[in-house]
Amino acid sequence: MILRIADLTTLDVDAIVNAANPALLGGGGVDGAIHSAAGPGLLRACRALPEVEPGVRCPTGEARVTPGFDLRARWVVHAVG
Repeated sequence: MILRIADLTTLDVDAIVNAANPALLGGGGVDGAIHSAAGPGLLRACRALPEVEPGVRCPTGEARVTPGFDLRARWVVHAVG
C-alpha cells in the first residue's frame, strides 16, 4: 500500500472524491477547499445539475461527477454520505 499525505486540491490525478452536501453548492472543510481551488466553474456546474427535490441535487448515498475546472484533477466525484 502507498500512503501519500498531500493537499488533494493540488494532485494531478484523474479524479478526487468530495464529501459533499446534498445541495452540491460548496460548504466548509474539504468541500469548501475543493470549491475554492476549482474556481467558479465548479459552482456553475453544480448549480446546473437538476434538483431531484427542492435543494437536493444529490441524495444521500449517491454521487455526481463534474469536471475539475481549475484543479489539476480532471474530475470531481461529489458523494453525499
